Amino acid sequence: MLGAIIGDTVGSAYEFHNTKDYNFTLFLGNSAYTDDSVMTMAVAYWLLKDKEHSYQGLEDIMVMFAEKYPCPMGGYGGGFYTWLFEPDRLYNFDDKYGSSPYESKTGRHPYGSWGNGSAMRVSAVGWFFDTLEETERVAAISAAITHNHPEGIKGAQATAAAIWMARNGKDKEEIREYIEKTYGYDLHKTYEYWHPIYHWESSCQGTVPQAMIAFLDSVNFEDAIRKAVSLGGDSDTLACITGGIAEAFYKDIPDEMIVRMKKLLPRVFKTILFSIQEQTHYRSLKYNNLVIQPRPDNWEQRITPSHISKLSDGEVFVFGSNLAGMHGGGAARAAYEKFGAVWGQGTGIQGQSYAIPTMQGDVDTIEPYVDSFIVYAKAHPEKKFLVTRIGCGIAGFLDSDIAPLFEKALNVENICLPKEFWEEITQA
Repeated sequence: MLGAIIGDTVGSAYEFHNTKDYNFTLFLGNSAYTDDSVMTMAVAYWLLKDKEHSYQGLEDIMVMFAEKYPCPMGGYGGGFYTWLFEPDRLYNFDDKYGSSPYESKTGRHPYGSWGNGSAMRVSAVGWFFDTLEETERVAAISAAITHNHPEGIKGAQATAAAIWMARNGKDKEEIREYIEKTYGYDLHKTYEYWHPIYHWESSCQGTVPQAMIAFLDSVNFEDAIRKAVSLGGDSDTLACITGGIAEAFYKDIPDEMIVRMKKLLPRVFKTILFSIQEQTHYRSLKYNNLVIQPRPDNWEQRITPSHISKLSDGEVFVFGSNLAGMHGGGAARAAYEKFGAVWGQGTGIQGQSYAIPTMQGDVDTIEPYVDSFIVYAKAHPEKKFLVTRIGCGIAGFLDSDIAPLFEKALNVENICLPKEFWEEITQA
């Protein structure tokens, strides 16, 4: 799940600017989750909400996710885009692989695709079921709603089967042998064989084997992702498939990759991951508490009031500033006029206020100042710090951008956070 999303995000910047350099930069400024992650989350949500695993339920959820969560990077393939947004045009697609497996209330139907979209969205299926047979059965449903070509179904089933086997302790040779025997993929060619000759390929049969080889030839999660992306080709989808399998096998992802990914995910994606952790075998992964944190018991007593006109002794007003200390508007002006902020001082404690600069660049430039604030607050337990929605006014950031910077403050008893921040970074 998270491994697939991280693979998708790392690969996103290289999908149309392929690299063969194994030592590429993992996260670039434009790295973002793509349609692969949106549909991965849609399938996961379907598994959580539709216990019958119905085609109509899956259709409704896939369409809802596509409409509600436009992907920052990438885009849907032509056939799938038509299925999602222009279903009345599906008559253009031959239905030569049989009639639709269900009677859609919207008229949507499969369109015979063998594309790798069926494999990239299936990772959640590998975590939900006790048997390999049930895993493969539901994987086929998740594919056949659109990708009813035999290769499209096979790609999804093979990927889900590999994840199921990996999480259940099968070794790489057992996984290789089963996938080759059951699905006919040649997994004995190596990364070194494919690396110089592989090129962009959108089919399941031209993507899934190579993604699996990147995993089979790896020594840890990061190595698997680097091998998948540096093959070239459809980098985000390759790494999405590889990442889903590698996560299940290694049962560990480097913390720095998780922390970086958390900053990019919508809250609803984090909530889905949390729910899957609570309800499925996914709970076995030791790093999952890094996905979304439970709220402390006293969190409601640590909500910063929406409007602050005066402070009690020992209270500190924490506001967003600029490095020049020009406290001319918003919370900064209130800090200057009421709580002792010093004109020309852009950072740190000043009277009964504390300035965190937010106007100097992207979120990464704000993080060191938030970290310094948390250190200061811990060193002064006699004070109560009321953090306002810094950066979410004139600076133009969203709560979802800024709130994750304060995760280290969740258990710092003398730091209060806006309700919007609590809702972004914790789970009730």
